[in-house]
Formats: sequence, structure tokens, C-alpha cells
Amino acid sequence: MFNKSFHTKAHYYLAIAIALCLPLVRLTPVFISLLLLNWFIEGDFKNKFRTIFKNKLAILFVAFFLIHVIGLVYTENMDSGLFDLQVKFSLLIFPIVLVSRPFNQSQIKNMFWSFVIGAIVCSFILLIRAVYTYIVFSENNFFYIQLSFLTHPSYIAMYFNFAIAWMMHVILNKDHNLNRFNTVLLICIILFLSIMIVLLSSKVGLIVLFSLYIGYIIYFIISRKKYVLGLVGLLIIVSSAYSLIRFVPEIRGRLKAVITAISNNSSNQTESESSAVRILIWSAAYQVVSENILIGTGTGDAKDALLIEYEKRGMTGALKHKLNAHNEYYQVFVSIGLIGFMLLLMSLFLPLYNAFTSSNAIYILFLCIIIINFIPESMLETQAGVIFYAFFNSVLCFNLNYNTAHKKN
Repeated sequence: MFNKSFHTKAHYYLAIAIALCLPLVRLTPVFISLLLLNWFIEGDFKNKFRTIFKNKLAILFVAFFLIHVIGLVYTENMDSGLFDLQVKFSLLIFPIVLVSRPFNQSQIKNMFWSFVIGAIVCSFILLIRAVYTYIVFSENNFFYIQLSFLTHPSYIAMYFNFAIAWMMHVILNKDHNLNRFNTVLLICIILFLSIMIVLLSSKVGLIVLFSLYIGYIIYFIISRKKYVLGLVGLLIIVSSAYSLIRFVPEIRGRLKAVITAISNNSSNQTESESSAVRILIWSAAYQVVSENILIGTGTGDAKDALLIEYEKRGMTGALKHKLNAHNEYYQVFVSIGLIGFMLLLMSLFLPLYNAFTSSNAIYILFLCIIIINFIPESMLETQAGVIFYAFFNSVLCFNLNYNTAHKKN
């Protein structure tokens, strides 16, 4: 019905739309459906599937989804299991579609700029709502969950951190040939998104943010040999971190909660939202894992098994709010056991190894951000986490330039 040129352009522009809408959360499923539909209508399945089966990482990513399908065989809560597959469907779609129709480096750059624009638009939406509610209702919605009404602050902070990582990469990479105006503009956007992460007050978001700043300053010192300027930058970052902890009550309070949770084992069992409760949940998840090591509880039974353990331990807060494992590694281990857990680790660390060997800096940063964010949150239990991971992981892993360089090596 349409020629190949039409499908190629549609494939590219739909990917641009997905990148743009990712920080806004709501619209991405529509564009994902259209991307898949375009892939089907285009045809040429023989060549597409030949490409898929030749790529070991694509098979690995698909296998991680399929192990969840196998987990339905022995699950008792089929409704929950089917819903879990629906949420995770992007883990199947993006590796298949994007390995068979990869993008070149120029197209990927445009996707990143679309993602940055989406992050800026998302920031303005959050701030405009906060200002409006403050003026009209005298409500302070400038921090944490009160600010991040689109989804949990950890996800928005993760998006913003990745946008910042990309812009820092562009500034320090001489291949981009930025003029002074564009450099200043990017620095202003980085500072703006950094302030947004501070307002979101996600603990892991703040950790990743300061790690990015410190890492890039160290890289700047080593690569440019600007020792004095680099040391001044490090001093500014450390001073900023101290000032935030010292003078911003919301951040100071959240940091104190982390320290208390680590140093004090006697946490309040009735709480449902704190670092201390996460430690209790991880202990409960460990117990469930120890009873279902090999194949887990089943794709739909992970939460039910955790709730039973919460009840045994008198964790009324976690039980009332039906909390998941709040750690993606535990969540997968509870759900589909050792096999699924190993597939998850391989899906993260094998591409990371390949990214290091091919000097794919932005892919390294992306995977590091994902690996860190998987520790305090079950990121693949919501579409906000699944789509972000599956999309950019496939875009970066299967891009044409990377594949060509890897084959030559």
C-alpha cells in the first residue's frame, strides 16, 4: 500500500515522537502501537527475522520477556500475570522492531534532542501546576510527590538525569562542534533540569545527578588538563551538595531517613513510604526468594507472595498499600526465579561490556543510570520504567554505527 520510503520515514518520526513524549508518560503507548503497526504493514519479514536471529543481544532481550510468559504456566493469579505481560510488552516490541530497523547516529542524536525537549516541557508542566495551586489554593506543591503528579518522582528524575548526561556528553565531545551560544544554552538547560531534580527530591535521582557532575568534571580535568578549573568545579559541586542538605528541609529530612534506616534495624512496621520500610521489604523479598529459588512464584504471584510475607511479619503499612519489592532485582527473582534473575543481569551487563569495548559512552551512562535506579525501585513494574528502558536500550544497542564498528572489531 505504501512504498519503502514511506515506512522508513514513519519508523523514524514515530521513534522521535516516542522520545519526545517519554517524559510526559501518557502519550507514548499510542506511538508505540503505531510503530509496531508500521513495522507489520511494511512486511519483509524474512530479512527482518534473519537480522533478529543473528543478533545475540536481541535474542537475550526477547528471552527476558519470554521467561515472563513461561512464568504464566505455574502462576495462580492469571489476571495479575496477564496484566504484568501487558505492562512489559515493550520489552518484546522494541528489541524486535529496532534490531531489524536500526537507526544511524544522526537519527539517534535527533531522538535525544526530542527527549531533551520533552524533559523541558515536562518541567514546565510540573512548575506551572505547582505555581497555579500555590496561587489559587495556597498549597505548596513544589517538592517530591506533590510536584511530580505525572508519575513517581524517581522516574521523572531518571529521565532528567539521562537528558543531562546526554547534554554533558555533547558539551565535552569535540565531535559536536558547538559554538559558544549553544554551549551556554545547554549549560542553562542542564542547570534548570538539575534544579528540577532537586525539587523532585528523589534520593536515587540526587545521587545519580551528583555522580554525573563529579564524573564529568573528573573527565574534563583529565581530558582537557584544566586542573584549576576542574578543581573549582568540584568545589562548587561539593558546596552545592552541602548547601542543599543544610538549608533545604525536605532534602535534609529524606537524607536523615536514609541514615536512620541504615543505622537502626528497629523500623516502624506500620510505615509504607520510607527508606527503612524498603529494608524491611527487601528482607521479606529475600525470604520469598529463598523459598522459590529456581523458578520463582510465577509471573502473576510475586505481589501475592510478598503480601503473605508482609502479613507474617506484621508489616501493616506495606500490606495495606500492597507494595512490590521496591528493587527490580528482587522483584524479578521473586517472580521468575534464578533463571529470570540471571537473564536480567545478562541483559544489563553484557551490553555494558560491549559498550565499554566499543567506547559507546552514552550507552554506558544509560546502563549505569538504569542499574542504579533498579536498586530502590521495581522500575519494570510500570510502563514509565519499562518503556524508557526498553526504548533507549534498543535504540543505543542496535544503532547502525555501533553494529558496524562492533563487527569490524
